[in-house]
Amino acid sequence: MSKSKYNYKVYNGKALKKLFENSRMYLLLFLFVAGLVAGALSNNNVSEISDKIAETAKSFIASKDRNGFIDIIINSFLSNGLLMIINIFLAFSLIGYPLIIWLPCVKGIGLGAVAGYLYSAYKITGLGYCILTIFPGAVVSTVALIIACNDCCDYSKNAFMKSLRGRGQYEKDETKIFLIRQLIMIGICFISSFVDSAFSVMFSRFFEI
Repeated sequence: MSKSKYNYKVYNGKALKKLFENSRMYLLLFLFVAGLVAGALSNNNVSEISDKIAETAKSFIASKDRNGFIDIIINSFLSNGLLMIINIFLAFSLIGYPLIIWLPCVKGIGLGAVAGYLYSAYKITGLGYCILTIFPGAVVSTVALIIACNDCCDYSKNAFMKSLRGRGQYEKDETKIFLIRQLIMIGICFISSFVDSAFSVMFSRFFEI
């Protein structure tokens, strides 16, 4: 009796391999959400750290309200681009893998800290400000970062495995494809900066923060 289509997909190993490959994306997303929650909860503690977070959040909001369309684009792209550059730098390290997976968490902590401060200080008004001026661009840049981190994890892991086998760590064609994919993600981050600036200019005027 021939194997059914269902059994073939389950037992030939391809389904399990695909699930394993996707599990890293779920891990990166989970770490981002964990960072988001940690950053938001950090505002509930009365300490020097929470005071520093509040000051940083205030400066961030003031810069968005004070700056024009182009300035917001530049500042947003610089902050998102910094994580992307660190991501690529770690990808060329043979031990970069365990560090790369924490970059979404770092982004989550920063975003959560700002959102947590706005909610604790302004309640529904602060939440509305986040939803309309901060989250739209942040969603786009976070998706780009998670995809970029996943690719960088693959690249760093492959290089490490090749070095263990005594082969050259970085192949020219592989590196070329890797860099093209990373440039695309950086381009998406640039688009997210436009989204961030557009929503900030359109909606920040309706909030007294």
